Amino acid sequence: MALKPWYKVVTPREDLRDNRPLDASEFAVHLDHVRDNRAPADYQEPRRFFERTFLTKNLTELAAGVVRRLSGIKLETSAVYNLTTQFGGGKTHALTLLYHLANGGPEATAWQGVPSILEAASVKNVPHATVAVFVGTEFDSITGRGGNDGTSVRYTPWGEIAFQLGGKDSFAIVAKHDQERTAPSTEVIRKFLPKDKASLILLDELLNYMGRNRKSGLTNQLYSFVQNLSEEARAQERLVVAVSLPSLLDEMTPEDESDFDRFQKLLDRLGKAMIMSVETETSEIIRRRLLDRK
Repeated sequence: MALKPWYKVVTPREDLRDNRPLDASEFAVHLDHVRDNRAPADYQEPRRFFERTFLTKNLTELAAGVVRRLSGIKLETSAVYNLTTQFGGGKTHALTLLYHLANGGPEATAWQGVPSILEAASVKNVPHATVAVFVGTEFDSITGRGGNDGTSVRYTPWGEIAFQLGGKDSFAIVAKHDQERTAPSTEVIRKFLPKDKASLILLDELLNYMGRNRKSGLTNQLYSFVQNLSEEARAQERLVVAVSLPSLLDEMTPEDESDFDRFQKLLDRLGKAMIMSVETETSEIIRRRLLDRK
């Protein structure tokens, strides 16, 4: 009996069916673009994103742990997660998944795969959380962000995160720290966090930011901020910090390696390291990206 052609057994994505060239950028998610509502539909639309996402064992564990912590459960959870894999290892994809879950809240229950996350977390619903996103490749501490749109100009990661969490009132708490480029203490961080509400802070591409800001001293201040933020997260019941760092040491400068080692040790001490995928799961990940599900 002759085997059927593969394209009659599975259905490729629409762009493949229409013989349109694939742009590799379509498979690279940018967290700031998702936050700004300018990412490709596969990443911007939560329901579509989850349909294209294969929940690996570790990704499910990460999501379940974050959901538990945002729900106020400290048992078998972590307040800080360190996502460190090779380039293309799924770090930003994992952060985007957490972003959609926190923004979606209870509505996320209807998305593909989320019931399995809730089962692993032993909770009934995804709690809605206020989300702040900082992407090192996108943020410029010389020009700052804001000002032209009627908001205060933010020049530092802590100023931008405070603003995203609570608008002008939260930013006012760290305005002087932002102006003087000095990291706030845990006490100050505690003041700008939303009250009586879960919060999720996602930090991506930190090494790029550190490399561009060594001369200004902001690299050391960022280290102090992440340390203080992590300590405060551990003391809070419904605050989670997730950080992504690259691990391609052969492509780093000696200064990059030094910063990487320093942050890695900090995050390993205060948080939980996560690997997003393993080789045995690669085929299913590719299938979700390239083929339509019927």
